[in-house]
Amino acid sequence: MKHGIIHHMRFIFLFILINNLPSCIHKKDLGKETLHINKKDTSFAIKEVEQTSPPPVTIWVHGTIIFCKSSHQQTFKPQPKLFLATDIPQSHRFYHVANTIHHSDPQQFCLEEFYIFAWSGKLSAKERKMAATALYHELCALIAAYQEKYQCSPVIRIIAHSHGGNVVLHMAKIEAASAISIESLILLACPVQEKTMHLINMPMFKHIYSLYSSIDLIQVIAPQIKRHCLRYIGRHRYKMPGFSARLFPPSPHIIQTKIKLNGYPITHTHFSTTHFVSMLPIILQKLDSWDAYLQKEKLSFKQKLLCIYHKN
Repeated sequence: MKHGIIHHMRFIFLFILINNLPSCIHKKDLGKETLHINKKDTSFAIKEVEQTSPPPVTIWVHGTIIFCKSSHQQTFKPQPKLFLATDIPQSHRFYHVANTIHHSDPQQFCLEEFYIFAWSGKLSAKERKMAATALYHELCALIAAYQEKYQCSPVIRIIAHSHGGNVVLHMAKIEAASAISIESLILLACPVQEKTMHLINMPMFKHIYSLYSSIDLIQVIAPQIKRHCLRYIGRHRYKMPGFSARLFPPSPHIIQTKIKLNGYPITHTHFSTTHFVSMLPIILQKLDSWDAYLQKEKLSFKQKLLCIYHKN
């Protein structure tokens, strides 16, 4: 009996791997661009930059937290909430992320208006929905405070790693949230799931970027409840969980790109490191110019690959 269970578990594991291996794609369906970045390109902002208009708001939304839960809970309150980056300990990883992005492009990512949205980080769709509701209320309060301070509405950019992206997408289900305008939603290795993937088309999101990697198994093995999930293995029937995808359905206002760094795909956690986010503003600029070129030339590809070469 035990041997049979182990055998079937091995079969299921192999099925998961094979089912989520990167698929081959014809060269004509793959668009490829190269981006060369020197270290000085990601650290030009240490000097003061004159701010000619009210600063934009940036919000970092973390993903599922498996490790260091106690440290996360000690720094942030149990309830989902926005924290100004400058108010959290400078030794904290999220402060380093915020400060790194700010130093790469201080005009677009002002540190004084950079927030961390901290939620439980539990691997639970229910928790992500609850976090989405809290994020909506926090954004409403933030916008009201910003309008009182600057007498105008803020330009809001949200950077979300992993399931943090699904937290933001769930927010679009709230009817009143349609009044909120998100200028850019930057999804880093977000598991594409059946219940949220269509929400990229909601009018609250003006521009969406989705960056992913072909070796990121964590992104695609993220479970979701899907219809018709009963599968047969041999003569036995199993209730196997559905798994996530890497690509959202095509949409005019979403730019989806596979990432390679120095010739290699990157891991799930690498997307949230200071090394990667230091390059993020330059990557976004490159994707915008590439997309404008493709639209001008009336070209389209099923998949796009951005090869980044970063020299220290």
